[in-house]
Amino acid sequence: MKKFEYRVVSPTTYAKCLDMANSLLNKISKYTQKSISKISPSDIIDYFENKFNILFVFFESEPTSTIKYNDIVLNFKYQTLNKDLVNRISGVTIPKNSRSVIMLNQTMPKPRVFFTILHELSHLYFHDMSNNKQIFASKFSGVYPGELMPFEDEANIIASLLFCSTPKLEMLLTRNYSFDKIKSITGMSIKGLHSRLLNYLNHVLGLSNPEALELVLKLRDNDYKTTIQIKHLVNNKNNQLRKHKTILIKISRGFVIEQDVCVSFLKNLSMKELIDELEYAQSTKNSILEQLVMKEYYHKQ
Repeated sequence: MKKFEYRVVSPTTYAKCLDMANSLLNKISKYTQKSISKISPSDIIDYFENKFNILFVFFESEPTSTIKYNDIVLNFKYQTLNKDLVNRISGVTIPKNSRSVIMLNQTMPKPRVFFTILHELSHLYFHDMSNNKQIFASKFSGVYPGELMPFEDEANIIASLLFCSTPKLEMLLTRNYSFDKIKSITGMSIKGLHSRLLNYLNHVLGLSNPEALELVLKLRDNDYKTTIQIKHLVNNKNNQLRKHKTILIKISRGFVIEQDVCVSFLKNLSMKELIDELEYAQSTKNSILEQLVMKEYYHKQ
């Protein structure tokens, strides 16, 4: 199991990362006009290239005229780096004045390149790089300084949640899909999906680490009984949530969401967007949405 590098994080850390990822996914959902379950890594990259000044630099140790992954980003170039560095680093994020440079090791397989991009974008978005001028380097191996580990844990978890959001993962798990089919649909690597499932079973479904690992290994072995078992666990969790959170709210984008998700959605709206949402609530006689919009409106004033 050594090839499946996996750091156990506390429930508090995971919950924090889940909130951060959901906040970003809500914005991307609005930008793409897609539900969160349908957002792909390409959608996320498109959002960032539209909202931020980013240059992607693909690198390896030998000079080449071929950029292997120029189809997944728009603004890119190539650079040759020292072989030792190429063997140790998967990605680097460097703040440069008004532009951020994200360097990517193009010797990696495509799923790892996508994950590394999402990891570096998480640093860019959440870790205040413009002010502290911090450079983040993602390693294939080696130990990070202690003060950087919380940032690396956050970036890893958030990248995983962006790669395959919880709504998407639950949708796939409740369709009796095998590990291989979920991997194919999401585009994740074996290692990436392995870690994503471990975190989900542990922190969302509440299984212990040994219990979660046992189920993930059985799922990877295409054990159909395990597929059904996980489906029941997901459905039971969601049924319990429905019993305790029966208030569902339809918002102007056409989605029906739970009240706490609606509150998060409203927090990310501008004053003008809140007014538009208020008009929608009043026109559809949605009193609960109207109350939540007014509460957020007064909070922003």
